[in-house]
Amino acid sequence: MNTIAPYGGWESPLSAKALASSNTSTSSTRIDQGNPSRVYWLETRPTQNGRHTLLSKLVDDYSDATMIEHLPGEEWNVRSSVHEYGGGAYAVHQGVVVFTNWKDQGVYVLDAVEAKVPRLVCGGDGRRYADFVFFGAFVVCVCEDHRGEGEAVNTLVAVRLSDGVVTQLFAGTDFVSSPVLSADNTEIAFCTWQHPDMNWDATKLRRATISASHTRLPQLSNLSVVASDTQRESVYQPRFDSHGRLHFISDRANGFWNPHYVDQDGQVRLSLDEPMEAEFAPPEWVLGTSTFQAVPDGRGMVVTYCRQGQAYLGILDVETRVMEELPVPGWTVLSGFQMGRARSGEPVLVLVAGGPLESPALYTYYINGLLQQQPQRLVSAEVKAEDLDPSFISVPREIAFPTRLPPFDDGSEETVAYAYYYAPTNPNYAAPEGELPPLLVMLHGGPTSATHAVYQSKIQYWTSRGFAVADVNYGGSTGYGRAYRERLYPQFGKVDVQDCCAAALHLAALGLADRRRLSIMGGSAGGFTTLACLVFRPEVFAVGASLYGISDLEVLAQETHKFEAQYPVHLVGPYPENRQVYHERSPLFAVEQLACPVVFLQGLEDKIVPPNQATLMVEALKRKGVRVALVEFEGEQHGFRKAESIVRALEAQLYFFGKVLGFEPADCIEPVPIHNNDEQGQL
Repeated sequence: MNTIAPYGGWESPLSAKALASSNTSTSSTRIDQGNPSRVYWLETRPTQNGRHTLLSKLVDDYSDATMIEHLPGEEWNVRSSVHEYGGGAYAVHQGVVVFTNWKDQGVYVLDAVEAKVPRLVCGGDGRRYADFVFFGAFVVCVCEDHRGEGEAVNTLVAVRLSDGVVTQLFAGTDFVSSPVLSADNTEIAFCTWQHPDMNWDATKLRRATISASHTRLPQLSNLSVVASDTQRESVYQPRFDSHGRLHFISDRANGFWNPHYVDQDGQVRLSLDEPMEAEFAPPEWVLGTSTFQAVPDGRGMVVTYCRQGQAYLGILDVETRVMEELPVPGWTVLSGFQMGRARSGEPVLVLVAGGPLESPALYTYYINGLLQQQPQRLVSAEVKAEDLDPSFISVPREIAFPTRLPPFDDGSEETVAYAYYYAPTNPNYAAPEGELPPLLVMLHGGPTSATHAVYQSKIQYWTSRGFAVADVNYGGSTGYGRAYRERLYPQFGKVDVQDCCAAALHLAALGLADRRRLSIMGGSAGGFTTLACLVFRPEVFAVGASLYGISDLEVLAQETHKFEAQYPVHLVGPYPENRQVYHERSPLFAVEQLACPVVFLQGLEDKIVPPNQATLMVEALKRKGVRVALVEFEGEQHGFRKAESIVRALEAQLYFFGKVLGFEPADCIEPVPIHNNDEQGQL
């Protein structure tokens, strides 16, 4: 028989400690092209200060006993800080691993076969490296040089592995990424872009001849622009197939990222029979993204695409432009594509995949023109403390809710935005008759990012305690095409606020949430939108949580890192010409309108959103007499990676929300000091 208890006070089997200690993630898959039967990947270790460790195993060996951890010491953390967000931190060829170590951003070489101690090649001097690809005795990669005054300089370089000599191959653009080589190592392709654009706004795909000898350093010749020379388009993931044909993802056809290729005459062709309103790639916040690969027989590509919140997998025949859809077992997220071979010689797709009942994990999928085998999990699902009985898991459903376009008055045009709704779910509890659940509106960062209907412990943490959750893809999110993405330009702080408030009010109107207990939380850009909702729409939410969120857009425009330094030009407008708009949109300068409590959570080593973004807001709220709490985290950057930080952040939010919304958590939580709290008096 169910225990009757108020929403929010339900006892959950998913504790914050269990969630954090087992909150590992799999990313950055790589196939050793000299030994395509072995796959490598990175795994995060929250219990080891959030480091990324390197693992590998044979693609057709499903015994965990054969899995190898190549860098077991905690001094090794395979993570680059290029663009601050990193990605592309290692590459492997014939058992030799080249990687960037987080501590010094140096480039190291590891003999993965002999298991020798890694050798420093270069770096540790203010230069950062990522996006490695082997080229004979060299690796070609992105170099971000912070040694000079002013803005960092990004170039494409070759690093000689024997002595660390660095040779510049390409320079002159603000950013460069995604170098790839043809199968015969004679051609290279890579992407570039310029301020004020982000890579999802406008990029160029370049192609060149690359050459070297025993006596010469590598050099490029015959450099040309393949795509985006005359039009604005976003180009991602260049790939050469075995015939030397160059493939890539572009939104040139219809505003959605679709596959294209360059024909023998140098003309760009759509790989599909006609453009699809589906995204074949995500925004590249990190380097090394892989959502399609050439099939070894050379006739096509294995691709994934997302449409209406669902992920699809297919083999695209480039000659016929016909796509054969492959069955997937309820997956909603597919990434990390790498094409290897089983020891029998069969082609094997290795990928990271997950769905509403399973967080992303490593899978293999045998492909040989036609489907040969159902996908199989390569690393077994070890029993984790976070694993929930399916009866405790809240399965999301995507909702399209009504909202408005600027200027948001009664006469403005109506449109729709999207969210995933999670109902409170716990088989051991029921709420008192007539009680509606509190709603937690969750906001992704970016803001050009997206949320997906995949299992997330951080959401189940709330739903299993009696919260309803709305995970919102507000205007500006990816996954719905360029037009939806650019709804936020230059309306950051307007469109996102409108959509998030509309989502909360829509669910309350449907009777799925208590109108008096609407709460909101977000990190980074999502933290900004959280604060903007609380300040500029004070009638909607009762409480909020800002995780490393922006409170002063002007400070962001002045102090943030190079990758996003001019992102506000699109989001808000040119600075300082539009300085007044930056002030008008910044929650810090309208704090007098804020009347509901807020908890701030902030890493003290955050270079993307400096800690003063939180402290300035907290001090203003303290002076105003609003209930406020600040929890700071030593040693954390942009996002919390240490297990103890994840625990404290979750429990601090639950504790604070309980005090404001009037429920007592079932968890035993260390109290959070709350300023201007009536129960504790002035602090």
